Amino acid sequence: MEIGDQSTNHDSFDGGEEPLTSFIRHIPEVVELIAASLFVAIALHNFFLRKKRPSSNSGGVANNNILGTTVETSIEEEEEEEDIISSEQAPLHQSSSQTKCVGVEADTKKRKKVVNKPAKKASAIRNYNKLICKEALLPSDDNNGGKSITADATNSTNSSSEQDSASSPSTETTGTQIQQQPTPPPPLKLHSQANHPGLSAYYNWHATITSLYRIYAIPNRDVFTNTFNPAILPMHPSSERGNIAVNITVANQTRYESIQVYWIDYKGNEIYKGNIPRGGSWVQTTFIGHPWTFRVGGSDGGEESVLLKYVPFRIAPTVLGAETATSRESSGVVGPVGTQSFTLRDVPEGYVTRNEGYGPACWVDDEILPEPPLIDTYNNGERNLSLFTIHEMQMALEWSCFQMQREDAASTGTGVAASKRLLKYLQNICLQPDNTKYRRLRVGNRIFFESVYSTGARGILLALGFEEFMGFLECGPSEGALNYERLRQISDAMMMVDKTLKLMVENEAVVQPEGSDGYGRAGFGYAGQLNI
Repeated sequence: MEIGDQSTNHDSFDGGEEPLTSFIRHIPEVVELIAASLFVAIALHNFFLRKKRPSSNSGGVANNNILGTTVETSIEEEEEEEDIISSEQAPLHQSSSQTKCVGVEADTKKRKKVVNKPAKKASAIRNYNKLICKEALLPSDDNNGGKSITADATNSTNSSSEQDSASSPSTETTGTQIQQQPTPPPPLKLHSQANHPGLSAYYNWHATITSLYRIYAIPNRDVFTNTFNPAILPMHPSSERGNIAVNITVANQTRYESIQVYWIDYKGNEIYKGNIPRGGSWVQTTFIGHPWTFRVGGSDGGEESVLLKYVPFRIAPTVLGAETATSRESSGVVGPVGTQSFTLRDVPEGYVTRNEGYGPACWVDDEILPEPPLIDTYNNGERNLSLFTIHEMQMALEWSCFQMQREDAASTGTGVAASKRLLKYLQNICLQPDNTKYRRLRVGNRIFFESVYSTGARGILLALGFEEFMGFLECGPSEGALNYERLRQISDAMMMVDKTLKLMVENEAVVQPEGSDGYGRAGFGYAGQLNI
């Protein structure tokens, strides 16, 4: 081969060419392919973009993007509204720019909603009602001077929002909202009885109050089972070293010829002090906190020979009509000295105590700090411990009034405040006997608790038949008014309380015996304070 024929022909070279040379030769073809692809992409993009843009004759378009879904609404006057409600019922808020108020009546044009939802995705779009703004002129009157009042915008409800519209206030066609009248609260339901329940609650309270001044522990026997219950003092049976003296007077009006008197010393031993003959009395000066035992047949008879165990705990303040002080000198004590007097009597056959229903060994007759009266075991063939007489109620009301006077004497102003507050409560009941709220007193109320519930005024309410239930004192039936008999009892009690109030206000302070303010119990000062 000749040298001139050895030149390389690149056009006819196939597999022998180098890669770089082949790539450079095909660059024009690659550029043409990329340009064609870009042209197609631009054409598709312009096509879809033109489809999303509103047309010029659509009459106005509003685009909303709700939860990632595009919603297009076009206004057309002759087409019906198409409701699209998702299963999730998500709330939708209508912007104020989509509605226009024109004059008195708003333009009520229909809206058609077209939703482009992504594939395989549930729509969270809830149909919302057309917001119609109405501006109405209400009738003029003398109060507003004929000024126009613009009514609030109201939502026209459809079948999907019937439950919401049922709970909302009703509206008139003029757009004026009608205010619903508040429903009156139901009447209070009382748990008390229509008739007087008896004096059991009063006597329980009375026993608690009198035990602050003295203790009468009387052995008793059940009249049905013949079971004997010995007298038990609520304390260690021994004397305490005290410095408040008290004169005690005990009378014997029993069938026993003699009653032996024993003092329980500081070690708990009974020391014989004398006897009380039948029809006679026994006077002794002792001290607060010293127990005494009264027996028949001597100390050899054990607990069954005991008639009474007695302990003075506190000197009762003296008031007009219930004096508890004496000025005589006894055992070196000069000046007003507290006294406690009582009489021992026989128990009539068949009578029992009111609270327990037992037959006591004796009956203690105390005018200042009385025991509950005895009752007959049977009444018309049936055992009934809740019966009471009008005289018993009068005595209960009278003793509660005396207790308010004692509290006022020990702490000035306490009884006066209790009487005034109590009169207000009772007066409200008499003026409106059919209103249950005046016959239901909340114990947790601070004023009621301090001025009434914690004083002798509580005894007045319990004597009138108030019943304590779940932190309330209630009286009478839930429906209807109190009967005439109970209103008369409340009226009588108001007269007694008003008389007591005048005595406390008008009468001068009485000199009280030592220890009547609650101080003097052996080993202790006032309640809750240690006497060191």
